[in-house]
This record gives sequence, structure tokens and C-alpha cells, in this order.
Amino acid sequence: MNALQIVTRKIEPVMEVQTRVVDYMTRYMVGRGFKWLLPVMLSSITDPLWPDPAAEEALRPPEVEVYGAKLRLTHSMILHKQMAVAMGIDRLFVLSPNVRLEGKSADDGRHAYEFTQLDFEMAHASMDDVMGLIEELISGLFLEMRDPVGELVGREVPKVRPPFKRFTLEEIRGEFGDEEEASRAMEEPFWITDIEREFYDREDPERPGHFRNYDLYLPEGYGEVSSGGEREWEYGVIVRKMRRAGISLEAFRPYLEVARAGLLKPSAGAGIGVERLVRYMVGAKHIAEVQPFPRVPGVPAVI
Repeated sequence: MNALQIVTRKIEPVMEVQTRVVDYMTRYMVGRGFKWLLPVMLSSITDPLWPDPAAEEALRPPEVEVYGAKLRLTHSMILHKQMAVAMGIDRLFVLSPNVRLEGKSADDGRHAYEFTQLDFEMAHASMDDVMGLIEELISGLFLEMRDPVGELVGREVPKVRPPFKRFTLEEIRGEFGDEEEASRAMEEPFWITDIEREFYDREDPERPGHFRNYDLYLPEGYGEVSSGGEREWEYGVIVRKMRRAGISLEAFRPYLEVARAGLLKPSAGAGIGVERLVRYMVGAKHIAEVQPFPRVPGVPAVI
């Protein structure tokens, strides 16, 4: 796609849908007492996205030097959200730009290397609190958007009601083979829980090897749209998990200083991918169709 093809696309109806989606979600969060934080785009720390960002096989955040300090482009604001909760901001959300330059260049139509999340966190919340909030948000959004989406792009947005079905990752693989096959088979949004991943996702203290986290998947093969979890907050647990994963403690020194001081609080949260959600709502085959300036892995950006 060249510059002329990009600027002559009929994308205005999609942007109208996106405007209404973002408007609904931000009103929803503000109406439930969440403070709206502005994003952090450069930081000395960012989500490692497993494994160690210093390792060769890792997803490396691009670095720039700013006033003598090396800063990375933000993968996500998960660690910043935890520290914001430590500041006393018990309910917060951010429209957070994320940059993730993955080594693999497979174009599956779902991934963008530059995208935005509605990212939020709640102090002293459980996974059930977060999952319930997202279910209410999604079901309300779908209901409000049925007529506008039908008029703008001719797509029928389904009526969905909480609670959404829940599966553990083990159950999904046993029944469907993998997450993508499950997404193609299901007719409504569904949850996948108990996924082993980054050190900050809380391991169930009563069930070692199981995790109090959750991903929301969309039907029709649209895949994951939200990912979240309860957070680890105890310094000893965080360090043990980082060491077990081979992650450099020095690379996360500011975060660990706050944890060591006992200032992190129990919390839980999630991020909702804006472009992925809009892609589903308008029925786009490829995420580039909902980005005015496409950012597709493996494809050089034109503008």
C-alpha cells in the first residue's frame, strides 16, 4: 500500500465507529470513579513481555538517550499502573500508546506494532472484579453501538449478556486445540484464564503453578482483545519469579525499589486493544483497515 492508496481509502465511517467506541469506554470508566491518567511513552522500565528484555530472543523495546539516561519506548504501562496505585490513585485508566517491534513478521491481520490500549487498574481488586467490569463494559458498548455500526458499515453487532463463558487455558487446548481455533468456534466473547506468563501476574498462593489472570477473546476468529491479571506486590515473590525467569533485576531497579519499600498494593487490571475491538465491531478482515496509518509487523511504514 502506497501513500495514495492510504489517503484515498474510505476510512471515515470506521473512524466514526472508533470515536463512539472510545467515547463510550472513557465515559464508562470516569462514571465509575476512575481517574484518567495521561500516557508514559518513554521510561527506564517497561513491560518485559517475557522473557528478559536484555536477552537476544526477547521482544526488545527500542531505546533512545534522553538527557544522559537510556529510555525505552513503552510496551505497556503495567508497571507504571502499579506504581500509580502506590501513589494512592486506587482506580485509574490510560489511553496508552504501545510500541512492540516483534522479531517475527507473520502478518495474521490481528497484530499491529503500534497500537493503543484502554489500560486500567484497581487497588485491592480481584480477577472477578475486573472480569465483571469488562463484561459490563463490552455488553453495554455492543448494545449502544448496534444501530450506529449498522448504519455506518452494515455490520450487525451481537447482543451479549454477562457472564461470559470461562475456560482455563488447559481446557481450551483440550477441547479446541488452541486459542485461535476456540475463537473461530465460539459465537460470543469468552474468557481464558490461568496462563503462565510475566512475573507481575499473580500466582495463586493456594495453587502453585496456577495464575490469577485472564484474557478476553472475541468470536468469529477475531482473537484476543483484552489481557489482564491480579498483580504480584510482595518484593520477595516478585524477585523470586524474576530470578526464576532469568530476568535482570537491575533492568527493573526503580520498580523493585518501590516494591522493596513495601509500597506496592494488591491490585488487578487489564488492557483492552482499541484497534482490535474496532476491527471486530466493523467486521474488518485486517487491522490495517482500521488504522489511518497502518503499522503492520514486517511491513515498512509508508507514512
